[in-house]
Amino acid sequence: MANSDASSGSPFLVYLLPSLHLGTCLVIWAGQIDSGWQKLIIADFPFSLVLVALLFRDDNPLLYFGVLGTIWWYVLSLVIRRLFRSISLH
Repeated sequence: MANSDASSGSPFLVYLLPSLHLGTCLVIWAGQIDSGWQKLIIADFPFSLVLVALLFRDDNPLLYFGVLGTIWWYVLSLVIRRLFRSISLH
């Protein structure tokens, strides 16, 4: 059975950015830091535009923003990893 792209090599780098995003969301939530939203929206750009548009009417969008933003950073990390691997193979 072949290893998947996410499990082979050094998975730490793939999980670093999503973990930082999730941790930041938890700190913003636990500390009730209102200005943290602004910084998180800037850090998640351009994906944050989609999230803000989808979650504008929700009372507490931090849960969705945290989950979907973390998934965004995970997928982005996988894409970057794949690009580096394809460059190193040539």
